[in-house]
Amino acid sequence: MKTKIFLLLLVFIPSLMLFAQDDQTQAKTSDNQDEIKTIFRKSDHKVQVGYFIGPEASYTQFKGRDVFIGGLSGGIILNHFFSVGLAGYGILNSQNLWYDNIQDMYGAYLYGGYGGVKFEFRILPSYPVHVNFPILIGGGGLVYNTWTYRHNSSYDNNTLDWDSFFVVEPGVMVELNLLKFMRLDAGVSYRYTPDLDLMNTSADLINNFSVNLALKFGKF
Repeated sequence: MKTKIFLLLLVFIPSLMLFAQDDQTQAKTSDNQDEIKTIFRKSDHKVQVGYFIGPEASYTQFKGRDVFIGGLSGGIILNHFFSVGLAGYGILNSQNLWYDNIQDMYGAYLYGGYGGVKFEFRILPSYPVHVNFPILIGGGGLVYNTWTYRHNSSYDNNTLDWDSFFVVEPGVMVELNLLKFMRLDAGVSYRYTPDLDLMNTSADLINNFSVNLALKFGKF
């Protein structure tokens, strides 16, 4: 009797295991069929989406004249490696950028800025120190204006010439993960404007390298 029960168990238990395994396989297949596929999902691993915003500062030269540029950038970060966002910059020391003989022997100060869409690609972003390759594509504008403040509380505000332009600025930055919510970028970039057209001014006036420093705050 015991032998018959033992033989029955030998047949029943493997059959039960096979049935359970087949049931689990069907359940998984059903789940996969019901699962919604998205562009940010691959191999059951959701791509992490972060964000950042922060100030930037740059030093450059316009034909031998020192120029300081400041601005702000922000965007979203996809899977730690790639980010896309917006950035805008302006000349901070226009009071030191006086140009003579712009129009009819009159001189003026140079004002302006630029901005656009900014892309970044990082190598080994999980490391405390890594490399970031940004590129800005956009446009801007420059204006020659006589804006000054006189001691008698009056203003001299006369525009001599202005122009808008297309700009591309690729760069390379060393990025430091200072804190969980803060990063520091330092590096160089090259600003290129192919179509600048201001009177009595070289078309490549602002084409030059920049030394850049940026802080980023957000979710990385």
